[in-house]
Amino acid sequence: MKKTLFVALCVVSVSVSVFAQKQITVLEDTFAMSKGTQTGFQVVVPQITLIEAEKQWLKYVATGTKVKATAVNGENIQPGAVNPNVSPKPFTIYSKLLETTEGVRITAWLTENDTIFFSKQVNSDQDLAVQKYIRDFAVAVYHNEVKDELQAEQDKQKALEKELNNLIKEEEKSGKKISESNRAIQKSTDNIATNNGDIQNMAYKISDQKGMVERTASDPNAHKGAKQTLKDLENQRKKLQSQNVAENKNIDAMNKTIREEERKITDLKEREASKTTEIEQQKQKVKEVLTKLEGIR
Repeated sequence: MKKTLFVALCVVSVSVSVFAQKQITVLEDTFAMSKGTQTGFQVVVPQITLIEAEKQWLKYVATGTKVKATAVNGENIQPGAVNPNVSPKPFTIYSKLLETTEGVRITAWLTENDTIFFSKQVNSDQDLAVQKYIRDFAVAVYHNEVKDELQAEQDKQKALEKELNNLIKEEEKSGKKISESNRAIQKSTDNIATNNGDIQNMAYKISDQKGMVERTASDPNAHKGAKQTLKDLENQRKKLQSQNVAENKNIDAMNKTIREEERKITDLKEREASKTTEIEQQKQKVKEVLTKLEGIR
């Protein structure tokens, strides 16, 4: 019991760690860069690849400027960056991106003259504006990544629900085949019963006709006609008997179909139960990712 509880708690713990949203915080500290060790700002963007993060970051810092960025020894340099909340003048953004286990870590240094870098010591209001500028980017990117994650989980749920619906349709088809087979069996059974009655009547007629054949033995023409009638009656009886053989074969075939479809339904029901469990688990994943998305601020 304790072992089971431990495993269950581990599953819950993993689930929470996988789907809980990460807190986006901007760290201000001194970091080494091409201009020496300068005050910079660092943030980790979860759930994004280095290539995608760099693509979006360079587009973000280039907003409002026509000056092209350059890259030197793994450091991106964006001159003429524009953001009136950060500074009334264009400024330069130096940045480095590194992929970590927590996400892509962005370290940025901002300066107007390559000598004095933005910091709390230089200007506390500007410092807060820079932190917001960098955090807004990280939050927006993280939000979009989780939004894509939510869409992927919702698509998985829809796919599972479609699979379940297909299983249900297959079960309905099998049920329909069983109903059709039962009706075919009933029809064949009724036909056999009717034929048996006709065969019995035919036996009486054949018996009477045999007597007629004996009684007309002295009259060639009548005797010939009586024998032909007897032959016709015997052929009709054989035809009815052949029909019964065919009806019995049909009943055997229908019974075989019913057995096959019943086995199929049993298998389908088991798969439906398993798929229903998968769907419930996937719904929980969707709910958790949605909660994570709503918690990103």
